[in-house]
Amino acid sequence: MTERVRLDDWDEVCDALRRFGEPGDVTVGDDRLRIEFGSARVEVSRDGRVKTGMALHDFEREGAAELVVDHDAGTLTLDADDVSYTFRRP
Repeated sequence: MTERVRLDDWDEVCDALRRFGEPGDVTVGDDRLRIEFGSARVEVSRDGRVKTGMALHDFEREGAAELVVDHDAGTLTLDADDVSYTFRRP
């Protein structure tokens, strides 16, 4: 199942990322959601900041408007005007 979620619909973002993060530790705040998968992590903020990290690299981008969550493939993709980044759930 693939979902496109807009960051201006925070409730939908939280629901999609809770499902994506089921095998991890999900923490939800008023304006930030963080998922920890052992040494890997994803953080999404209501204001459009997406941060990820794992053993060999980190990624951070501000101004995201939409995320694509592919639950079957275990991927979270940020597509912006000048960058496309995919986080693969470990």
